[in-house]
Amino acid sequence: MSDTRVVKVRAVEKVTEEQLEKYNRAQGESAFLTEKDLRSSIKSIRQTIKNEEVRLRLKYKWLQHQNMIGLITFMLSLISLVMIGIMYIKRRIHWGFVVPMMALPGSIMHEIEHDLIHNLYFKSKQWVQHAMFFVIWFTKMSIPPWYRKMLHLRHHVVSGQRRDIEERLIGLGMPLGWLRWIVTLNPFTVTLILGDIQKDNKKDWNKDKLVLASIPTIIPLVVLWHLLLSFIRLQLGLTMGAYDPVHYLPLWLWPYVRDASVLILLPNLLRQACLNLMASYSHYYGDIPQNNVYYQNQIIDHWLMYPFQLFCFNFGATHIFHHFIPNQPFYLRQMLSKKAKEECVAHGIRRNDFGIVRRNNRYFEHDEEREEEEEKLLAQFEEEELKMMHDAQDNGLPDEQ
Repeated sequence: MSDTRVVKVRAVEKVTEEQLEKYNRAQGESAFLTEKDLRSSIKSIRQTIKNEEVRLRLKYKWLQHQNMIGLITFMLSLISLVMIGIMYIKRRIHWGFVVPMMALPGSIMHEIEHDLIHNLYFKSKQWVQHAMFFVIWFTKMSIPPWYRKMLHLRHHVVSGQRRDIEERLIGLGMPLGWLRWIVTLNPFTVTLILGDIQKDNKKDWNKDKLVLASIPTIIPLVVLWHLLLSFIRLQLGLTMGAYDPVHYLPLWLWPYVRDASVLILLPNLLRQACLNLMASYSHYYGDIPQNNVYYQNQIIDHWLMYPFQLFCFNFGATHIFHHFIPNQPFYLRQMLSKKAKEECVAHGIRRNDFGIVRRNNRYFEHDEEREEEEEKLLAQFEEEELKMMHDAQDNGLPDEQ
């Protein structure tokens, strides 16, 4: 039985010379177009994506069985992880090949989790979703999918704003420097920036709940990470004197740490680092208009990024389509990407803007030092105003001079 309903193909308005001139003028002036100016472009891009979906579903009838596709993909990914693990344990594959081989089906699991968050599989059978979530949780060894669902749906509502917790957790908006790189590439360092995110989301988010929710998976990974580094130091002789704690590590533990690192820790670090890197280059943050999908993303499809795209299912090149049409499965986004990309570029969507990280994910260049000083002065002024208000309430207004 078919899982999806095919809608009709509708005409798409072609971009006009007047629109292109307006886009170029706005870019030159570092100005954002109004929602009214962009309405026709956003509508055209969305309709192109929908039309291409209709064409593909009519051409490939198997695409109508969405639940089954999701389940089969899930099972094949899980079986792949198990089989690769067994072959490694039997020493049939070198660990250097095992790590990327495990990361590939792991990236598919991430995409399935994302589709489940948007209710694209088994919408009427929640227990199936929960069962798949549970397996994916311990496959990825990341935050619980149920918690990620809250963060991700919030991301779609406030993308590019200070309340976009999901993207800020991977370093979006941070100045380009060592802290940003380690937060983006190493998920264990996210605790370094939780305080800053909490300051901007005091009313409806608690960082402690994120930490508690992550304990079943993140704590074992952190322990494994430190054990791996400790054993490597011990074997290389990089110890800090006779009293270095690594000397007390039992040698019988090393084979277990090594195998767990190859099968669980390193593949997930590779997959997550590639995904975070592509996400940090794809999303704009900080200065873009709120709720304006046109300015939320760019297309990253340069050949230099192919090695990273491999482990996140071409995220940088296709994620923008998800912002325009959220209810399409990951494989369909890839299938329709050619037409959708052409339409996005025709309407002025940015492509391969590698300066995005240097600008702290801002859409336009900004004087960061001046803005930071202005924010400090504004905060000081607001504090003085608040003090005057309290004084007025307690002592009344001062006499006129």
